[in-house]
Amino acid sequence: MSNLVPLILTSLTQVDEGRSIRSVLRFHVQENDLTDSEESLLYYHVFEIYRRLNLIDHYIKTSSSSFSLKKINFRMRALLRFATQLLKIEEKPISEVVELLQPQYRGIADLGLEPILHSIKDLTKDIIYENKHDFASKAALDFFTPTWVIRKFIDQWGEDFTKELLSTFLETIPTYVRVNELKSDVEEVKTGFKQQEISFTEDTDIPNLLRIESTSIPIPRTEEFQRGKIVIQQKASALASLVLDSKPDDLILDMCASPGSKTSHIAALLHNKSMITAVDINPERVKILEERMKLLGVQNIKIVQYDSKKFNQYTDKKFDRILVDPPCSSSGTYSSRPENKWKLNKRDLRWYVDLQTDLLEEASRLITPNGVIVYSTCSLFHDENQHIITSFLEENDNFSLEKPLPIIGKIMNTPFGEVQELFPHLHQTEGFFIAKIRKKK
Repeated sequence: MSNLVPLILTSLTQVDEGRSIRSVLRFHVQENDLTDSEESLLYYHVFEIYRRLNLIDHYIKTSSSSFSLKKINFRMRALLRFATQLLKIEEKPISEVVELLQPQYRGIADLGLEPILHSIKDLTKDIIYENKHDFASKAALDFFTPTWVIRKFIDQWGEDFTKELLSTFLETIPTYVRVNELKSDVEEVKTGFKQQEISFTEDTDIPNLLRIESTSIPIPRTEEFQRGKIVIQQKASALASLVLDSKPDDLILDMCASPGSKTSHIAALLHNKSMITAVDINPERVKILEERMKLLGVQNIKIVQYDSKKFNQYTDKKFDRILVDPPCSSSGTYSSRPENKWKLNKRDLRWYVDLQTDLLEEASRLITPNGVIVYSTCSLFHDENQHIITSFLEENDNFSLEKPLPIIGKIMNTPFGEVQELFPHLHQTEGFFIAKIRKKK
């Protein structure tokens, strides 16, 4: 364990600086010769600390007034979080934690490590929950979720549904892989998985989708993944491409395409028989998109680095099918990407809503008569979902909602028709929203 400590602290520091947990851990696993048990420990500690970050930080803040958690450097913040997890979650002895972490400790406000850890260890649950009287503030510590997020959920669904939803944030949702028919088929992948002792079940709702039950090897290390025969893709995400219901020879636009899971799915569904224009504003993400489309065998695709909010200035084409899967709060991914819970604030949410509104309006200028726009997010907030659609249709009476078939989630009614929502506790996938909008002839 001691040899893993620097790697755990570096990973926590990098996530604190803004990188995603998964990209950080993938990098360190690739760069270091770790045993399977070391890799599992690295993933466990980093994920569990970020899953419980508000409770862990609350312990640290309550333990001392001698320093501010926000003002100490990233590395020491990571060390105290790791120490608190070991003390309060793992219930390790202080002597063991001090011995493990003392070589990495640099001193905070002239305090030694042991006095800080004693203060944290002595905190009781009663002290931590002091002045937490309402459901939202208590649930924030019980389910490790920001209080303001819980209050939004309660406003949307009430306390009972919110509690059921929050319980999924304590777990990791299933991993799904989509068989890429441009490179392989289900039988070939199933045979390969069985040989590698990867246990799976075939999904009954989405064709070519396998749910991973257990695996002896990380999926990104498999030959199937590295040769583009499979794509790691959540069930809800794969649904969006089916709802788009593209036809051969359609002109298709993916307005926020990178990293390309949905783009490649659309291409596979059509066997490369339609022209896809895939747009992203970020040059690094465009590079990722180009590499992935080549790996996955996607042809008849034009990749464009441009601002999708102004794409009509780039092209005079009109498209038969447009996918608008915009940047969002990612509140539906809290189970699999717990760091997202702590990155978002109310001002960020407003920024996302403005961006999503602009992108949908731009899609309405680029769609052909009788064409279809699918709007989807991995968000649970109505602000980014139903409210966006309702506002758009109130201002654009030449568009209408269609039932977003196939239905594998929960149908919700809006003043203009039906949309589809998926929830982790009901559908064993990330939280997701899908609306299908058609421009009238």
